[in-house]
Amino acid sequence: MKLNKFQKQAIVRSIMADVPKVDRAKRRATIQAEVVKLMSPAVRKIYNTAPFALRKQHVGDLIYDGVNWDARDVIAGDVAEKDIKVICEPYKAEDDARYKAERSLTGVVEACSTLKQLKDRLPEFTKYYPTEGVSTANLPALANVVADLSKLGWPKGAK
Repeated sequence: MKLNKFQKQAIVRSIMADVPKVDRAKRRATIQAEVVKLMSPAVRKIYNTAPFALRKQHVGDLIYDGVNWDARDVIAGDVAEKDIKVICEPYKAEDDARYKAERSLTGVVEACSTLKQLKDRLPEFTKYYPTEGVSTANLPALANVVADLSKLGWPKGAK
């Protein structure tokens, strides 16, 4: 069976859907807690009473939840930007590894033009592959479709 572009994309999406998702809210809370530990005591006191009075640091998509633009920032206070980058490095590496795995999977799937090739190259993912279509000798019965729709009021507004 020849695979088209949409089937290949669906295969990659379904495989990646079974890879555990990154909990960005938990990641954001962890980064913010580590930044708070690095704050000076005076700034930490302000953070506990009025956190939005302090300087924010943009960390980007590492912690973006897809809903709120402000979710891309952490409250930095007097913590240096280089210290925040050091805190974010393991999370960037995790995101890069996931992206690299998805790109390599996409490359392998897109290189295959038939389902047989795909099954030979990646046999461990057979549950994600489309089933081969079997041609049928008889078409399903479609008797009285127009009559049934007319009873329901089709076309709309016609009497």
